[in-house]
Amino acid sequence: MEGKMKAAVLHSLGNVTQEIVDIPQINEDEVLIKVKFAGICGSDVPRSMISGARLYPLILGHEFSGEVAEVGANVTEFQRKDRVCVAPLVPCGECQYCKAGNYGLCDDYNIIGTGSNGAFAEYVKVPKNHVLKIADSLDFETAAGIEPAAIGYHGLQKANIQPGETVVVMGCGAIGQLTLQWAKIFGASTVIAVDIFDDKLELAKELGADITINSKNVDPVATIREITNGGADVVAETAGNVFTQQQSILAAKKRGRVVFIGITHKGLDLKEETMDHLMRGEISVVGSWNSYTPPYPGLAWKATLDYMTSGQIKFKEMLSHKITLEEVGEYLKGMADRTLKFNKVLVSPEE
Repeated sequence: MEGKMKAAVLHSLGNVTQEIVDIPQINEDEVLIKVKFAGICGSDVPRSMISGARLYPLILGHEFSGEVAEVGANVTEFQRKDRVCVAPLVPCGECQYCKAGNYGLCDDYNIIGTGSNGAFAEYVKVPKNHVLKIADSLDFETAAGIEPAAIGYHGLQKANIQPGETVVVMGCGAIGQLTLQWAKIFGASTVIAVDIFDDKLELAKELGADITINSKNVDPVATIREITNGGADVVAETAGNVFTQQQSILAAKKRGRVVFIGITHKGLDLKEETMDHLMRGEISVVGSWNSYTPPYPGLAWKATLDYMTSGQIKFKEMLSHKITLEEVGEYLKGMADRTLKFNKVLVSPEE
């Protein structure tokens, strides 16, 4: 497709502007997608405003839904107007992890929207193997949440939750709100949500949390230990914070399981008390990264599509803002300096 489109372009740290750029030209194995909605990920904030991106200029945006606008000559699986979402991680296919099918562990991956142009634009091109059809009954706003929801599934799946167990979710941002919904689906009979903002805890309750704890008001570890008679079976850390990482280990019962899903970009200096509990309590701590398993993109994506389509994983309730491409830079700045109160922000290139 020839022509021009609007896009929010990151030129340098802190500098995002809406511009008119060329519509991407696809090759024979690619699909051009007209973007309906694209979510701002927590990782887009440091990438654009704090630590920097992998390259400039760059169009961000890796959580998105849309409609097929054009297909390459070798693409038979899709046609114009198909409703789709996209798995954005593009593995190298050559490293030992790719060859074993562990695409999420790839040594040399790209993510559409971080290493190549993404979906904060009217159109984005993607390899055909990364496109997934969505049901007519699944709205485009919800479908833009499939990627972050799959991250929550992938993390909790490592905890091997048994029906009847208690699960704590530390942090009620978007990933936390999706993770606590999965905890219920996986069979947890009690889900405890922890955050410092009452509005996020109220939403967590709406989304299925049985108990909420504001850790600004009470000691979350002592409270969890009291409620659970010694600690939770599983703790999922989604805040990406060194304080909640310590608390997650301390809040787990003996032989409990802790999953680190949130990213801190900082080291973790375990206090004596934490280290003692980790060893004496035989706590299992596991890291979780992305959401991909064989066959690509994996079970987390299939489950998310199924459960979002049936309405059991909710996303629209988490939306706080829908913005235009022109507003992307302003919102990223507000999210970075915390002058904007937000939950999940969706970009609508059509607005």
